Amino acid sequence: MKTSDKQVIVILTILNIALLAMLIYGRFFWIGNGINKDVYNRAVTSMKTLHANQKTLMQFQLFTEGAELNPRLEVCDEKGDTLAIDSIISKPVLVLRYSELNCQSCVDDLLTTIKESDLFNASNTLLLAYYSEPAYLYQFKRMNRLELPVFSIQYTGLPPDTLNLPYFFLMNSKLQISNVFIPEEGNTDAINTYLAFAAQRLGIDP
Repeated sequence: MKTSDKQVIVILTILNIALLAMLIYGRFFWIGNGINKDVYNRAVTSMKTLHANQKTLMQFQLFTEGAELNPRLEVCDEKGDTLAIDSIISKPVLVLRYSELNCQSCVDDLLTTIKESDLFNASNTLLLAYYSEPAYLYQFKRMNRLELPVFSIQYTGLPPDTLNLPYFFLMNSKLQISNVFIPEEGNTDAINTYLAFAAQRLGIDP
């Protein structure tokens, strides 16, 4: 069994135990305090949904660890020029992967967080987006006053692309993927924690 498979099993087991403990505690605490059955059932359904979503994100993150992008993949810049993806990577970088089809406010929040940080810049950060037209990429970069390199690529082959959610990962010069993070919408604390961790992994001095 691979190490990544063992990690998946351990983490999912912990999540399942945590959910079970919450349900048992909630049943006795809420009912003991006079909360009716319908309210309790709605709360249970909500917790189960949240738990399922977290499990899905965790699985996609773990299953993407150690993946390697095909060096023959091509990206498009804002001028419409095509480049091999291995030609734009010379050292480990933080990558934000998103699409024009993703939740725009989610993407904006992530970009704002990056721009407000003093740690990330054009030398250690890369945006791998997808825009159906180079003009849209150019317009987006100008509107957001981005100084970070942005390239468009429709298919990377990475599993999280299918979730239609923006996400982060670290990538080295060999196009190897690590430390994948799919943030939940509005979870600013987790995003800031991840970026601090990413900066440390990249050797960026605060």
